[in-house]
Amino acid sequence: MTPGWNEDDRITRALEQAPAVTVPADFAARVIAQLPEREVARVPAGFQVHRTHYGRNAMLAGAALLCCLLLVGPIASKGDAAWRLAEWTALAQLAGITLWCGLAWRTRSSV
Repeated sequence: MTPGWNEDDRITRALEQAPAVTVPADFAARVIAQLPEREVARVPAGFQVHRTHYGRNAMLAGAALLCCLLLVGPIASKGDAAWRLAEWTALAQLAGITLWCGLAWRTRSSV
């Protein structure tokens, strides 16, 4: 038996042992104490903040566009198989927009 094997075994055993990790009791308090204070957003006197509704308007415009596509498409395509796939895709998108819009208005009214 060579001396190298014994040393390799000792190194392997030392590496396989998990270190004992202990977290001090006041660790979280010390980390929070090091954080900078949060600044409060201040609005100047007489200045009103207006909510924009760009997302809602884009959603409604997309729904209107999909409805127009669903009304005009079958007339122009004459029942083509590619149109059927596009029609089902448009219906799925319209259902998603409707669900999103309904949940957004429902959650907004409950606040």
